[in-house]
Amino acid sequence: MVTDWILIRRAAAELERSLLRGRVSDAGLLDDGRVAIRFGGLRKGSPATLAIDAFGSPPVVTLDDAELAIGVDPGWLRSAGTTLRGMRLTAVRARQGDRVLVLAFGTASRFGVESESRLVLELVPRYGNLVLLHDRVVVAAAKQFSPAENEARSVQVGLPYEAPPLPRATLDFAAFSRALEAAADPRDRMRALGGYLPELPRLLAASVTAESEATPWESATRLAAWLDERGRALLASAESAADGPDAVHVYRDGDGAIAAAHVVPLAQYVALAHDTVPDVLGLFAEARSATLRSRRGDATERRRATLLTRIAKRARATADELSAVAARTADDAERERLRASGDALYTHALEVPPGAVNYVPPTNPGLTIPLDPQLDAKGNAQAYYARYRKAADALPHLERRRKVLGARRDALDVFAFEAERADPPTLPELEAGLDELEGRPPQRAPQSNVRRRAPLRLDRPSGARIYVGRSPRENAEVTFRIARPDDLWFHARGIPGSHVVLQAPPGGALDDDDLAAAADLAATHSKAKNAPRVEIDYTERKFVRKQRDAGPGLVWYTSARTRIGHPSS
Repeated sequence: MVTDWILIRRAAAELERSLLRGRVSDAGLLDDGRVAIRFGGLRKGSPATLAIDAFGSPPVVTLDDAELAIGVDPGWLRSAGTTLRGMRLTAVRARQGDRVLVLAFGTASRFGVESESRLVLELVPRYGNLVLLHDRVVVAAAKQFSPAENEARSVQVGLPYEAPPLPRATLDFAAFSRALEAAADPRDRMRALGGYLPELPRLLAASVTAESEATPWESATRLAAWLDERGRALLASAESAADGPDAVHVYRDGDGAIAAAHVVPLAQYVALAHDTVPDVLGLFAEARSATLRSRRGDATERRRATLLTRIAKRARATADELSAVAARTADDAERERLRASGDALYTHALEVPPGAVNYVPPTNPGLTIPLDPQLDAKGNAQAYYARYRKAADALPHLERRRKVLGARRDALDVFAFEAERADPPTLPELEAGLDELEGRPPQRAPQSNVRRRAPLRLDRPSGARIYVGRSPRENAEVTFRIARPDDLWFHARGIPGSHVVLQAPPGGALDDDDLAAAADLAATHSKAKNAPRVEIDYTERKFVRKQRDAGPGLVWYTSARTRIGHPSS
């Protein structure tokens, strides 16, 4: 699906209607790497998540109900989240002529001092970015670059924000007419129209060009005048429709996939199935899902979705049990109440009336002790001591259970990461691993005849060699079969990711470029692949060992050093 500044302007209007005056409760990443802002206090009642895919193809925004991922967010996003939490959305605006959204947030202190920040979403294909501003000064940015890196503009923290440059007309009317006279086909006409009216989006320019093909023209000048008038009229109509609640026009191919969509009808798609929908944000979500499915294949995607659902269900159950264990472990007050009740009953045994159902000791009037009327004071005291000993004796068991559940939670986190990136032959391995983690026999027979890919291998100019595992099986192969004891082993710190091994050149030594390349690969093949910087631990392979009875990819390592990796595409 192709986007343009008119569709982004329509998205701005829809977001403002849905999120206006909503309060930011959190900001971070979703499990798929998209930036997310969680809003509460909305008129519709339930919270909503604004998901921003600034680096997708195409870059889009969607409204979701997804929860933020549990993990380390990139530094710029932590800074942005600190600024935005507690602020209310006051406006959503789109930049004229550009695929840029500006979200304005405001707050007032208890002394009445107002503050405003703006989050700029640059949804430009291949050049997406997210920039947080305060008083037009850059506070945080997903991508920073200096004038030396980009002659057109710079984005740097602490400096005034420069908006992306808008396209300028390269043809006046006379040159436009000459270009039309030399045009050999509709594509040449469209290119000429783009040079003359650069603010006219490509889809609208194609629509105007398609309309012009139905009429023979006496001269290029007459055609130029018609294209000029028709193009400006269609643009004005599209701008008006973008700000209102009018339906969005959708054109679908024979398989039902979105071929194009816009706020006005498009003449070039009259042969396709045409329909209208109430909003463009839903189309953005549909188009994004279709892109992901086309990359992976429908059958594989369904199997992946089923596996991810199983993992999420088991992760929720594990989190609930962990919370219950933590609550029991931390309930010192209850254990102390049991012991104090036993002590008080022994101390005041002669003062407790026979058959009483409760007793308040004079030495501790704040303690009301429920009693079994069938027992005397000493019998009740012994019962309370027994309950106290049972609660105290349960602490070591609870601690052991907490460690088991914590390991299971980490394993499920790895399973989810691996399931998201797994190729088709790896999915059965993950399913079998999850069966084992859940303590049940495998539901599918292993496929012994499936050809599996080898770990990724890269040869460095220095002669060094890097191996990257892209699945649990490949991680084990890289770490425990290919790597030699003194080879360097890399892994993203504290989050799921690939095992990366760096081998020195024969008879030589590693240089810093080799270390940087291995760290960058470990960052790229990790859960934090969308972050600008990732902390990478590395150590000699001889200091790495597999965790006993743990999930795939979980190891222990010691003697680690840390450096920064920079994910790349």
